[in-house]
Amino acid sequence: MTRGRTTTCRRARIAFASLTVAFALVVAACGGSDDNGSGSTTSPTTLDSTAATAYVEAGPYTAGTTTLDLDGRTIEVWYPADDIPPGAEQVVFEIRDLLPENLKSVVPDDLNPRYPTDAYRDIPASTDGPFPLVLFAHGFAAYPTEYQYLLTHLASWGMVVAAPDFEERGLLAALSGSTERADETAVMLATRELLQAESDESGSLLSGKVDASNTGTIGHSAGVSSAVDAAATEQAVKTFVAMSGGRAPGGSTDATGTTIADLPIPAKPGMVVTGGKDEVADIDRVRAFFDALETPKRLVVVDEAGHNAFNDLCLIGRDQGGLLQIASQVGINPPEQLAQLFLDGCAAEFLVAEDAWPATRHFVTAQLRYYLGVDAEPVGLGSGTEAYFAPIGVTFVVDE
Repeated sequence: MTRGRTTTCRRARIAFASLTVAFALVVAACGGSDDNGSGSTTSPTTLDSTAATAYVEAGPYTAGTTTLDLDGRTIEVWYPADDIPPGAEQVVFEIRDLLPENLKSVVPDDLNPRYPTDAYRDIPASTDGPFPLVLFAHGFAAYPTEYQYLLTHLASWGMVVAAPDFEERGLLAALSGSTERADETAVMLATRELLQAESDESGSLLSGKVDASNTGTIGHSAGVSSAVDAAATEQAVKTFVAMSGGRAPGGSTDATGTTIADLPIPAKPGMVVTGGKDEVADIDRVRAFFDALETPKRLVVVDEAGHNAFNDLCLIGRDQGGLLQIASQVGINPPEQLAQLFLDGCAAEFLVAEDAWPATRHFVTAQLRYYLGVDAEPVGLGSGTEAYFAPIGVTFVVDE
């Protein structure tokens, strides 16, 4: 693929905008050392190491997306691309896409919410690279494409993101009351191998684009266990992010009844992101998990946010009353526990979900780019950065 004037101008505009924000919003100092112990990766932009909120806006790449197969399991992938080719298909989420063929007719056209995303299906990958790999584990009663706001964002900032669909505890399994579970750590690590194989294969869409020796993990809610365990198990994982989850000493259950078992503490830099009003992953339990982690570590609390402020759930079908209302209209009545899970972060008493996204996008992107070696210095990871997200209240703890 040849880059034309359109791409060059687009990158120039984005780079100028990013630098404008960087110089306008500066903190006195950002902690961290020059040597982060990881490999280096080609980066299209070099940002001032004191930039406060450099990663709030989308990066210089377009997000491409594709679907891979891992022994019958769907793996959704987002990756950096240079251009949006003519006729490229913008991914639009539809609730019917989650249903098996025999149930798709249950949701009529007028009740089928359409949720446009920032990704384009199967477009050519960037000529840059290889890029670091990020493995993502979704939450209970969820699915990989429920996190487009973050995963497309990471791809725009120069990362390949791969998210296995853990159908055993996905939306349909939760509605049916299934208790089957997969060995999710094994699936995460097999996904890493699959992405490296795709990168090694000549002619593949991702040929030469993935550096799986330089991997980060992210988990949300029930997916935190998978992300943390993979970080503790696999040497190639350099850092991890735990969103709205953690474990209590001695094990316990969360609001969905899922057992939270003790996990090994990875000897890796970690970040914990959560909502101050989350009723599924209680803030005290999440803080106890953070306290148990090794340094360097960072804690981000979006003070008024709930559990679903860290996915797209609250926005899907919002103009139709939300997913619970749509489900009711087509004759699907989720268990009360599941209904409570869906409302946590979406109900009126919580911060509007998308108001939590700027802080989440910035801190998660900054964590991954630094510890995966894309940024030679930490960008916007120092104490005091939280002040720049006002009037949204953010608590930010740095322990190095």
